[in-house]
Amino acid sequence: MAEAEATPQDVLRQGNLIIPPADTSDTELVRRRRSKVPPSKPAGWLAYIVLVLLTVVSYSPIFLSSLAWSEYDQVERSPYQSMEAWTEAWALEIIRKEDPITLSSYFIEQKIPLAPSGTHHAINLLLHITAAILLLKNLEALKLSAAFPSALVFALHPTALQTIFWSGYREELIGLILILAALHFGIQNRNARDYFMHTMICVIAYISHPATLILPLLLGLCIFYKNGSSKFKDYNRLLPLLCLALFIGVWTQDGSATVELELGERLGISAQNFFFYLKQAFLPFEKALFYPFDQSKGFSTGVQNSFFPILLLIPFYILLAINLRKTWARGLLLGLTAYLLLIIYGLSQAGTFIDGSLALEDHLQYVALPIIIALFICTADGITGSMGLKGKILSRLVFSLFAGIQMFLTASYAYSLSDRAQMWYNLSEQWPNAWIPKYALIDTIEKSGKESDLLTNNEKIEILEDILDQQPERTEVREKLIHIYRKEGQNSNALRQYKHILRSYEPNNEFLLEAAEFYDRIGLNWDANNARERITQ
Repeated sequence: MAEAEATPQDVLRQGNLIIPPADTSDTELVRRRRSKVPPSKPAGWLAYIVLVLLTVVSYSPIFLSSLAWSEYDQVERSPYQSMEAWTEAWALEIIRKEDPITLSSYFIEQKIPLAPSGTHHAINLLLHITAAILLLKNLEALKLSAAFPSALVFALHPTALQTIFWSGYREELIGLILILAALHFGIQNRNARDYFMHTMICVIAYISHPATLILPLLLGLCIFYKNGSSKFKDYNRLLPLLCLALFIGVWTQDGSATVELELGERLGISAQNFFFYLKQAFLPFEKALFYPFDQSKGFSTGVQNSFFPILLLIPFYILLAINLRKTWARGLLLGLTAYLLLIIYGLSQAGTFIDGSLALEDHLQYVALPIIIALFICTADGITGSMGLKGKILSRLVFSLFAGIQMFLTASYAYSLSDRAQMWYNLSEQWPNAWIPKYALIDTIEKSGKESDLLTNNEKIEILEDILDQQPERTEVREKLIHIYRKEGQNSNALRQYKHILRSYEPNNEFLLEAAEFYDRIGLNWDANNARERITQ
């Protein structure tokens, strides 16, 4: 359609200056000014192929590991571990506390006729790639030029590896997908179908993950960023979603089980979580599945530190409020506020190591991770973009280098997890006072039937003896120690452990037969007969 031709009568002049009509609003002027700027080009099919391939290559070493639902993890990471049928996942009480979609997916994957661990990791990786693609779609819908770099860095980020590799954290992957899918339809809002899809996904999301309850606020921020308007008519479609979030939130959170902690303890944990999440988002050079919680800082110090970020944010938000008419200020307001809203879930949680002790875990910030990444990269892209051609070239070079470092860190971390013995060795080094990773290391080496460069037999004996000093009731540790004693020819030490188990416990028939054969071998026939008499038919 041809544009109407402007007439001289429509234009007011004062000398050489053109005065706009009095009824032309600032918002309209901004809209006209923006219309002259060519929109950012959406990512093509080649970009999606690159994103998928680089992500698969980076995480591919985890498929060399046969670990899924580790037998050494004493913490129940998911109610699935104690369920017998998928129908239990859809019981009303379970829906109030857990994500039924995630629980059902665990049962479905058991029906796939492939290696269980490979199937488990493949599904998690596919969900992670889906989240990265949805992030790209959302950033493009917001007309952000750094949409693809942000999505790629998130896809390759090593912090996501714990969520993908360690069993029991799939609800984080599904939760993020639901958040991004709901925002995608909410931002587009082209017709009634988009609104219907957005509403349905929101309802499913509210039941699936606690962090999704702030979806109406996230969409409100996106609307404000795009329109720069605070008129009620632009936000009235959020009211039903907000009411649903409040209703479902009260219903689900009232039935959720939370760890009872004092206010000071909870603030201290939240403070450590916050600084840990920021460090892992921007400097993910330390690689571990679980990070020790620093008890030496004390909860009182944590309480003081918990107010420090708030004090820093106050002047920053004042600056944004002064410049809200500017796009960059609304963009920063969207990114920072969305991150803070989503990270509340992770801050309120206490991570646990495999022995149940407090730990810092990466999976608790997974749903907020893409927001902080997009905020940082899009801000950097905006700054370099204002520098002209040189800035754009610098931006591309820095991004390529950053993505390459991310890919190297993730691939090397994934490779260290592919070797189960090496993984347990790393955990035992990072948690020197925990006995489970040390025992898991020795047990993994012994079950492999191969010699390992990680530990000698004498080192294994020393570790197991130290474990028994702390956990004398662990018969499985004594049995493992007996086998290594016998391998090293230390029959007297093996005999002492055999007698301790036979005297203090009721071992199974296999162990009784093994003890009897050992007694015969060293000439203790009377003890051998006594052991055989205890064998039950």
